Amino acid sequence: MKQLLLLLALILALGSTGKAQQPQCPDSMPTLHTWDLYRSFGLFKSCDDGAYAEGYSESVARILVDRWTTLPRLCFLGTKNGAFRKFVLKHVDGTLDTKDIETIKTNAKTRCPHGLQSLCADLEKQANAALKDAGAGD
Repeated sequence: MKQLLLLLALILALGSTGKAQQPQCPDSMPTLHTWDLYRSFGLFKSCDDGAYAEGYSESVARILVDRWTTLPRLCFLGTKNGAFRKFVLKHVDGTLDTKDIETIKTNAKTRCPHGLQSLCADLEKQANAALKDAGAGD
């Protein structure tokens, strides 16, 4: 009994919540060029603010602009984890270069892989909102 009370006191003293701790935010967030972004999202989603958020947006842009043919992978990961799909869509935003936003919009309209129409429609809608936020909407 004494040991149990000591253990409880130690847990309370350390401030343990009983929940798994999120890894600490890294000093800097590299721009990712593949859907390894999914792993970073899993590890550091609590860091999605300020400069980290802009870094995530740039990673999303680089993948969607430079590696559009990997869109089926996004669909797979987004189906597996709806929060990741929302995360990616959220990061098609007004902080991006308008040329990148336009490319994402054009790809979603004209280069949508078969069976991914819902994802492409959401990307086009988000790109339109991003363009409006960036002051370049039509």
